[in-house]
Amino acid sequence: MLILLCIAALVVAGLVSLDTGRDGVILLFLGGILGALFLYFQYGFASGWRQLITHGDTRPIGYHFLLAGLCSLVFLPYHYLGLGAFGSIAPISISLIIGSFIFGIGMQLANGCGSGVLFSYGGGSARMVFALPGFVFGSVLGSLALPPVLAWGALNPVAIGIPQSLLGTLLINFILIFGLMGVFFLIAYKKGRSLSVKWLVGTAIIAIICSLVFIISGHPWGITFGFTVWGGKLALLAGMPIDQAEFWQWSGPALALKQSVFADVSSLMDFGMIIGAGLLACISSSFAKQPWPPRRQLLAAVIGGILMGIGARLAFGCNIGAFIAGVSSGSLHGWLWAIFALIGSWIGIKMRPFFGFQDR
Repeated sequence: MLILLCIAALVVAGLVSLDTGRDGVILLFLGGILGALFLYFQYGFASGWRQLITHGDTRPIGYHFLLAGLCSLVFLPYHYLGLGAFGSIAPISISLIIGSFIFGIGMQLANGCGSGVLFSYGGGSARMVFALPGFVFGSVLGSLALPPVLAWGALNPVAIGIPQSLLGTLLINFILIFGLMGVFFLIAYKKGRSLSVKWLVGTAIIAIICSLVFIISGHPWGITFGFTVWGGKLALLAGMPIDQAEFWQWSGPALALKQSVFADVSSLMDFGMIIGAGLLACISSSFAKQPWPPRRQLLAAVIGGILMGIGARLAFGCNIGAFIAGVSSGSLHGWLWAIFALIGSWIGIKMRPFFGFQDR
């Protein structure tokens, strides 16, 4: 299996080199590093938020805000100084609320978020073999639903900070992000829960890689748009006139649909994460040790994947592309995404026992 993955990695890297050149290969490589890092550190959002809701363990979400804060050290200056990379700023809309809520339910049923599906899939998780196709299918459904749902009501993007003042913007966002992180860590400390050096180190390394992706690609790392592109291209191959849908006539999606899949940064990173996680799983001999889940959990994975796909498109991304990228970019939508995804996660956790999950 290791040899096959190495061959696949070389083939993909060669195709990427022909299509997008050096930068594309670098982004594929960085995606591979992220896949290996997420698998090694078990850096999950779905499980971390489940710990918060079920056990009151605030450490995981504290690490997530630490990640957002570290990324903001790079994202905000680059964005405001016009250095060639721009943050993730999205509208405040009804679709954002509905989508993040749906996504929260889905990631608890699938037992993984966007990044979790990728690194677990690469690591040999049978559950994600079912969740990933559902995610892709749901993303296409979400692309068709987004334009009419946006018409239900939307405000212009809201940037947190002081207009034309980088220092003021940095200060306000740092206080909000690191302040909330400090609150979460303080709560954990008072409950006798110590911080994990492993997770702190992992968060710092992941933040560095995310910052490199931001600088090279010109925008924050995102995951779910790649799934939407894959689904759109498959729909075209199946003879569906999806290119006539309103979403696919917008400039970005239309270009992604026409270009090679290797020209889309999100897709490159997704392929890299799967390969990187797979290589690490083979090297550590954990790939063959993945148990086959019960049928009800596989059904939950499909349903969860579909819900995440729909939710991600309606809410402009997942935990990475909307929450981390949005908060790191000083966008209000990232904060709202987290709030409603947490509410959805609570609903999803309540549904898990019906699918055979026994959370302790």
